Amino acid sequence: MGVFDKSICDCCVCPMQCVFEQFIEENVNILTNLNDTFLIEIREVKNFIVSGIDLMTGNIIHIPICNIVAFAAILTILPDLKPIQPNTKGECVCCEDPITNLANSLIGKLVRITDTDVTILKVGEGIVIGQEDSSIFIFSSCAIDAIEELPATSLTSSEEETAQKPSLWKSLKKEKKITPPPAT
Repeated sequence: MGVFDKSICDCCVCPMQCVFEQFIEENVNILTNLNDTFLIEIREVKNFIVSGIDLMTGNIIHIPICNIVAFAAILTILPDLKPIQPNTKGECVCCEDPITNLANSLIGKLVRITDTDVTILKVGEGIVIGQEDSSIFIFSSCAIDAIEELPATSLTSSEEETAQKPSLWKSLKKEKKITPPPAT
């Protein structure tokens, strides 16, 4: 990792880049901090940018990792994560450490993160991985706005309310088989 005096680059962007590198040539749904979503086939990950083919347009797309909240993929691999590091200064102490440590204490539990109900599978430096059905969701700890603990056995009234209004993030999971447009 680079030397950033323990900035968001150390605790969230660098770990997310390491995860993306494990998904080269995979199709993923990316959610950005502006609620934009992109279905891409990852071709390259370098200099804190994910590049690939936008499967909706067929165009080449480049997305800065610092603007990525989360991404979803079919559960074919469970990526390796950097171990959780205790931080003593910078943004990592007040932003990433607390939510990463909380998520780590909830491994195996059903939670809601970014409007998605997942069971937390794995937590590493700056990364929380959850699973729903055959999809995994990789969340940047620095972009998590809340973790809501859910009962493991039944729908809550808030889940029922959420189920009644369509969620862009949830609808992306249903678009797993989108193919790129034909080349012209």
